[in-house]
Amino acid sequence: MIAYLVRHAESLSNSRESPSLNAALSDLGRRQTIAVADRLAAAEISAIYASPFDRCIETAAPLAERLGLPVRIRPEICEYHQIPDGDERTHGLETVEAITRRYPIAQACPDHPDPFVWTPTQEPFESLLSRIRRFEAFLKGRWGDDDAIVVFSHGSPTARLIDAWLTMQPGPSFRFIIDNAAVSCVRFHAGVSSLICLNDVSHLAGLPAPRSGNYRDDRTIKKLPPSGYW
Repeated sequence: MIAYLVRHAESLSNSRESPSLNAALSDLGRRQTIAVADRLAAAEISAIYASPFDRCIETAAPLAERLGLPVRIRPEICEYHQIPDGDERTHGLETVEAITRRYPIAQACPDHPDPFVWTPTQEPFESLLSRIRRFEAFLKGRWGDDDAIVVFSHGSPTARLIDAWLTMQPGPSFRFIIDNAAVSCVRFHAGVSSLICLNDVSHLAGLPAPRSGNYRDDRTIKKLPPSGYW
């Protein structure tokens, strides 16, 4: 199995245009989604999975529409939030039924048992690791050597999914850096897990680099991490 792991495109939160924890995509983000769809359209995809957040479903939608596949919502790949004490924002997620009404391309993943429960905004770190490892085990058990799937999630969950894919020992934070609309790829074949590419943004050539990302417009890398990253 090949799994393409895609962080959502630039959101209005990434561009500092919205404080919402469930912000939609920015104009740049919508352009990035087309580049992602162009990149993966010929990859013979068997299934598309996404976090229930708007920015992930909106990133997945152009590829799903092009391939005629649904976007399967999975709660395990929700965003990981650690908001400051006193911050009263909620994640803003509706029920899975309401989400699929707003986004007809999306569906409650038929392989996930009811109920669909979203993670809280003050989630323990161990909970993040546990749910990501459940999802990793699900993928490896569900799909065969000849399958390819795409997972649209967030920076921290995507990095932790790569971690879980490769090793039983969780690594330190920021072991893997994942930018908006970046594609990473892992393989599972004959019991062996491999990393093929990490944080690949070559398909975004010609587009401005997101302000919150690690790349400059010329695709050289910033010397210091962007502020507020993850």
